[in-house]
Amino acid sequence: MISFKQFVTAIQDAIVTASDAIMDKNISLLDKYFTEAPKPAGINDTDTKHTLIPKSVILEYPHLTSTGVVENLEVAVPLITLVPLSLSKVEKAFLTAHFEMEIVNDEVQLHFSDKDKGSTGLFNKKPKTAWGKIELTFSPQETSEGFKLLIAGYEDILKRQIA
Repeated sequence: MISFKQFVTAIQDAIVTASDAIMDKNISLLDKYFTEAPKPAGINDTDTKHTLIPKSVILEYPHLTSTGVVENLEVAVPLITLVPLSLSKVEKAFLTAHFEMEIVNDEVQLHFSDKDKGSTGLFNKKPKTAWGKIELTFSPQETSEGFKLLIAGYEDILKRQIA
């Protein structure tokens, strides 16, 4: 048996843990699209924050010169400007369970039993069975304003290289 309070707390903790894992995965986007800049010489490692620089590729972009000749420009394109970003979150969690309830010491206790599953009990009564189902609904999360501004800044730099 488990107390109802402990059961609800365990489910809530599991959902929070799942949400934290998704948040960590979203933050790992920084590692995917940025790399840590080397530390300047002579600076104590503990005194400075990490500086990230965008991972980029060089693409050749056709450009019409003032004389009418088409030239290829080399353009540094941050990878983060080339992909749609998709962040996730747990939107809803549903739990369905069948159980026996009992009050023990003024506390609701739940009993999940699967004993004698599939057979009949005393006096041909069906035994109580336990089953559960959890459904997590993942949905896209709105990209934060800071992330949108960061990407927009890199896109502006890219536009200036091309124009």
